[in-house]
Amino acid sequence: KLRAMMWRTPLAVTAVALSVRVMPETMQPPAGVESWLMFDGVCNLCDGFINFVADGDTARRVRFGAQQKHTELLKRIGAPTDLSTLVLIQGDRFYTYSEAALRTMAVMDWPWRGMAVFTLVPSPIRDAVYRLVAKYRYQVFGKQESCRVPTGDFRRRFIEYQHEAGDDPISGEFK
Repeated sequence: KLRAMMWRTPLAVTAVALSVRVMPETMQPPAGVESWLMFDGVCNLCDGFINFVADGDTARRVRFGAQQKHTELLKRIGAPTDLSTLVLIQGDRFYTYSEAALRTMAVMDWPWRGMAVFTLVPSPIRDAVYRLVAKYRYQVFGKQESCRVPTGDFRRRFIEYQHEAGDDPISGEFK
């Protein structure tokens, strides 16, 4: 038994290390496709996650938008509008619940990118945990009266202010 464990342990460690390295690469959007992360703009937990993503995404691959300000876009693409989930939009696809969070982390810098390995956990389990946290987020973390207005350089990361950054404003087309 000891001999079997001796060769299985390094194999398991290698498999986990390989998964941590490879999983995020398989979750990248196609070249040239932005990631738009829609969040509950009054939720303190969501706001903290947005700050975390902004700090951990030095390449600025992710732009943000409060769901309250982009309800029409979410409806047009068939995404939830009830504030129960993050919505990650990448090209013509959108992701919700734990998939949205993990795909967002997959485009962040290392070591956060490695968290995408949790996609190996079955989505019903991940989403059950996500929904439980979402259900009690206001009670535990609180909420604001209204969506915050980002300032400075951080403001340019929000899709509603793209035109201020010299980019084309949102055309209304889902691309």
